[in-house]
Amino acid sequence: MIKLFVTDIDGCLAEPYRPYDLEGFSTFRGFVEQAGSLTENEAAPAVSVCSGRSYPYVEAITQALGISVPVLFEGGGGRFDPVAAQTTWNPALTDRIETELEEVRRWFVTECVPGTQLSLDHAKRTQAGVVSPDPDEITEVRSRTEAFVAEHVPDLRVFSTNVSVDVVPPGITKRTGLEWLADHLGVDMDEVAYIGDADSDLEALSAVGTSFAPANADEEVLRTVDHVTEGPVLDGTLEAYRWCLQKNEMEPPLDPRA
Repeated sequence: MIKLFVTDIDGCLAEPYRPYDLEGFSTFRGFVEQAGSLTENEAAPAVSVCSGRSYPYVEAITQALGISVPVLFEGGGGRFDPVAAQTTWNPALTDRIETELEEVRRWFVTECVPGTQLSLDHAKRTQAGVVSPDPDEITEVRSRTEAFVAEHVPDLRVFSTNVSVDVVPPGITKRTGLEWLADHLGVDMDEVAYIGDADSDLEALSAVGTSFAPANADEEVLRTVDHVTEGPVLDGTLEAYRWCLQKNEMEPPLDPRA
């Protein structure tokens, strides 16, 4: 039984710097409302989010979809409970890590941003990142970032999408974030489905019971997951959720006496 369906945002619900598919959002919100919390509808998996985006953006998406289950932002660096309106930071975040991340941010600002379309991802606490609408800039700055991290803060890790480069602590990843969320909710990882599209999703996809990638995902992700959807982005996520719903409906109900 799939109890929890978790989706990334960029590449799975929407594309950066592109208009939202409001009709698709409305359809997904209907599924979210049908499922409710973890205990409201056994056949319909509750919905959550795990995104590398900062807290304000993830909160807005959570509100737009009517999600009531806690969600993860900054790739598991923080957890937001939309019912209690409370934010909790990952306990793996330490003073030493914050100092190292600040060193990376200073380097981004002084050595990478000037003269480019890059900008610092200002709202993040548990990651240091830059964003740009130019994929070529992202490719170039990722290579430079990997070299800087290897020399100055080798315990940190580098991930990227086609619009961002993020430097993250080894103990705060989407995989550890999902494990943190599942433990908080009392759900086994085998009961979690996750859909993601980028290299930062790979470890999380390998840790859950059912993994999906939309058709637009990176090649390595497409090779890794259990299921690749026919549709891209939100169409793919809707397809994945319907698959989970159908799978649950085909399973016999649990015997409470067992």
